[in-house]
Amino acid sequence: MNALPIALAALALTAGSAAAETVTVTLTGVRAQAGPIKASLNTRDQFLRAAPAYEAVAEPAAGGVILTFRNVAPGDYALMVMHDLNGNDRFDFGTDGWAFSNSSLPMMGPPVFDERKFTVANAPVTLTETMTY
Repeated sequence: MNALPIALAALALTAGSAAAETVTVTLTGVRAQAGPIKASLNTRDQFLRAAPAYEAVAEPAAGGVILTFRNVAPGDYALMVMHDLNGNDRFDFGTDGWAFSNSSLPMMGPPVFDERKFTVANAPVTLTETMTY
């Protein structure tokens, strides 16, 4: 049996697949108030729903926080961040802080995935987003 066709087939399968990457998020404008900062990367199907693809939690620090998501599969994601000031594990509009990817875009109404998405491909991704309180 010739091993060459099997080796070529295996190479073809791995050549088209991209490796997992790191997404580093710098949050600016963070208030140094008690309560965890909870962030998630969400696919289109997960956006504004439970069970995100990737999650990270950090303690607040005056001015800024850096979050790192490791082994993120290639694809489109939207970042969602909540500073849960009262620690009740849910977002309270007017109380808790929040941020989304592409925060430079104005938000008119609920966030829309296509306006907030970014792509993870063949290189690490770095985002800088501003918290809103």
